[in-house]
Amino acid sequence: MKYFLTKLLFFLLIPFVILLLLEFSIFLFRNDILSEKNMENIYEGIGNDYKWIENISGTKSLLLGSSSVRYGIGAKQLTEISKDGITYLNLAMDARDPIQTYFLLKEIDLSDVNTVYFGLDPWIFTKGYYKYRDPYLYLDIPLFNALEYNVEHDRKFFFKRYQGLFNYIIPFKFSRKNENFTIPLNYGSVKLERIPLNFNEPICEMFQIDIYGWSDLQFEYLIKIADLCKRNNIKMNVFLPPKRSDYSNTYKAECNVIHQDFKNKLEFLNFRESVFGKYDQLDSLGDKKLFAEAYHLNSDGQTVYTKWFLKMIKAKKESFSADYKWFNKY
Repeated sequence: MKYFLTKLLFFLLIPFVILLLLEFSIFLFRNDILSEKNMENIYEGIGNDYKWIENISGTKSLLLGSSSVRYGIGAKQLTEISKDGITYLNLAMDARDPIQTYFLLKEIDLSDVNTVYFGLDPWIFTKGYYKYRDPYLYLDIPLFNALEYNVEHDRKFFFKRYQGLFNYIIPFKFSRKNENFTIPLNYGSVKLERIPLNFNEPICEMFQIDIYGWSDLQFEYLIKIADLCKRNNIKMNVFLPPKRSDYSNTYKAECNVIHQDFKNKLEFLNFRESVFGKYDQLDSLGDKKLFAEAYHLNSDGQTVYTKWFLKMIKAKKESFSADYKWFNKY
């Protein structure tokens, strides 16, 4: 009986020992695991969807960021009303972050690009948002957060985490779909055709900074985007996509600590690119009719905001600083 219990205990300890070895490896080799060289393998081929850029001649400007940019600005409309000979292309995508954007820029032809406009949404810079990213980024979450993340966000967290670790140990070339040379009708922009929804989401809780913290990687890759633009003689601008009034009012009232922390992190990194836009700049237009929900403009909102956007890119801009006013009113 004693021998049986000893043997049983031994076999029960094996998974625990393996787990500790895997987690120790992640901790020990974290910097190399999350290095640009290894991350590049994860995003290899991301530019295949945008080969159509090469079929557009002349000077180009790129609209970059997440869904608020994808649905918020009509690239073809902007091209037509600007009358400046520049073709505006929307390369934003739902939940697209600075990391993915950086590797996208590295893969596409930038020879005729003169300006990029990056939509700055703070929650994109949180580790809580890794649930919308490539699972390889789960390797950036400390073990003491892993169990809670597994319960709250992704029941397959550990499977995906260790899958990423094995991909680091034995690199696997991901097969991306075929190259797309077909120019989209709206140059990459998409319109949301739906009735506005009521908004009742607790804003601050979507950040979860107190639990998982900010993603230093996202801030690092925002700086990498700026440096990449400088090397290619491309002007980089960041802008604040508008939010519905109930969002911006709640954000101002309840998320001040998060907001200041976000700005301070950019200030610490000496981020000084040109910046424009306000969260509440559409409030005076009866903005609830222009939004599909708190974060995304609907079809009418895209048409209206694109005209505003043109005025802003033509106007004089200031360099980003922690003092930049994110709202028209305080």
